Amino acid sequence: MSRYALILAAFATIGCAGGDKEDSGSAGGGDGASDGADGGGCDVTYALSNPAPDSTTHFYLDPVEVTLSAADASASISVADAAGTAVGGSTSFSADGLTAIFTPDAGLAPSTAYTVNISVCDGGANGSAAFTTSSLGAPVTVDLSGSTFVVNLAESRFVQPAGVADLLLGSLENNILVGVSTASDTSIEMIGAIDADGSGVQDYCTPSIPFPTATFDNPSFQVGPADTTLNVAGVSITINGLSISGAFSADGSYFGGGRLEGQLDARTLAPLLGDLLGVTDPDEVCGLLIGFGVTCGACDSDGAAYCVDVLADQITATAQGASLVCIDEEDCHSECASSTCEDTSAGEC
Repeated sequence: MSRYALILAAFATIGCAGGDKEDSGSAGGGDGASDGADGGGCDVTYALSNPAPDSTTHFYLDPVEVTLSAADASASISVADAAGTAVGGSTSFSADGLTAIFTPDAGLAPSTAYTVNISVCDGGANGSAAFTTSSLGAPVTVDLSGSTFVVNLAESRFVQPAGVADLLLGSLENNILVGVSTASDTSIEMIGAIDADGSGVQDYCTPSIPFPTATFDNPSFQVGPADTTLNVAGVSITINGLSISGAFSADGSYFGGGRLEGQLDARTLAPLLGDLLGVTDPDEVCGLLIGFGVTCGACDSDGAAYCVDVLADQITATAQGASLVCIDEEDCHSECASSTCEDTSAGEC
């Protein structure tokens, strides 16, 4: 895998989005779509987009999203269980007003059926749809220490920046691994690594990826937000305000509902891209991103217009392989192999 792909992979999954990314569907009216006929001129249509109608895999901590054909500040969403008990929560809107988002006050129950009620045009058109949560949310019953997970990037949903999923996924030639070093009732220590050959075995010639300590509220985990520095090909890359979250299955065989947020700074990417693409100036990096429809904005650190907000969700990863080993840059050399480098790192990741 190229160094360019490595940094994109590391950024995209320091912990990275699967699930219902293909979700589409409608709710409302007799045929499942609001056509405005009942609302005396209401012309806003809507579709339950996350989860899909009748989905059985909705992550218990995820919001419920409805796509609107036009911005409608009167749109509202409510959620209730099979007994009709309303779920506490609030409705907000995306920046363009075309997605209404219901965020529960607390996590939904696992393996539970729910009904979404949607209203637009000040109540002029209404509809409903059903979905069921996945089994995630039940407490973990095994010791996670020493577990290694292979991240499923193919099912990722890159919300921000829009349009870069093909660039990220097309550059990947190796899997991303996430390992739990130690786990307690309240915290988890994790590291990341690159898969050497697609079998879930760590590449001992590539530095492992450090993560801040994660809080653990069984079964969910939360890393950060914290500025996190990666060493890629001898270049330090900082992800500002990195936050990673998700939840482990009860049997520890996978984690899902993963979500990654942070900021990439063109000023730290420029040294890496100089060798690969001949782009050495941060302004040139931002110019390169414009070609993918991405515009650099203000950095949280100092307000300079060199940062790109990153958000990926619906991340899944399956348990596989041996425990990950902490490898730093000094352990990596041209003759490195698993037989000689696996036990060389005694330092901290």
